[in-house]
Amino acid sequence: MIRLHDDGRVPEDNPFVGKPGWKAEKFDLGHRNQQGAAINPKTGALWTHEHGPQGGDEVNIIRRGGNYGWNVFEGFEPFSNKYRRAGENYISPVFAYTRKYGPSVTCGFVYRANPASSFYGTYIFADYQTARIFALTQDHGALTQIRQIAKAPERAVSFGRDNQGELYVVGYDGTIYLMDFAGADFNGRTRP
Repeated sequence: MIRLHDDGRVPEDNPFVGKPGWKAEKFDLGHRNQQGAAINPKTGALWTHEHGPQGGDEVNIIRRGGNYGWNVFEGFEPFSNKYRRAGENYISPVFAYTRKYGPSVTCGFVYRANPASSFYGTYIFADYQTARIFALTQDHGALTQIRQIAKAPERAVSFGRDNQGELYVVGYDGTIYLMDFAGADFNGRTRP
């Protein structure tokens, strides 16, 4: 992943600036086929998704200068030692799933609309093919809880967020659905 200013300049605090053998615009490394990114509006954390070739779709929180392991790892599983470097530290995804749960992770957002909601602070995302919508919580990049909270009426191709922080699911056929969290409970008693 690269990081640039709007005018194309390289930020001086990029982690690889001045390091021989590295491009200054690089911000982190070890990704495969990233599919989107979202910033948590409260913490500034950058969330990304990527697709694995054999079913290790990942949800990541990006750390400055971090190595996310492709192609040494796919999700949490070893993939190849071809590009493994001695002494390299790899960052595990927050969550990774196999084809059992779906073949194509779809980028989402951290829900920040209603502080009284049990979903406040959860990361909402979907699987494109199965239309399953998930919510997860994490602590310092480690998964603490995940639940399937809904199924979209169409395959989920994207998410949107309005000025109040409410979330929308964009369906494959172009319909946009508002996610209604009123009365829903992240602990599973009711669903959005």
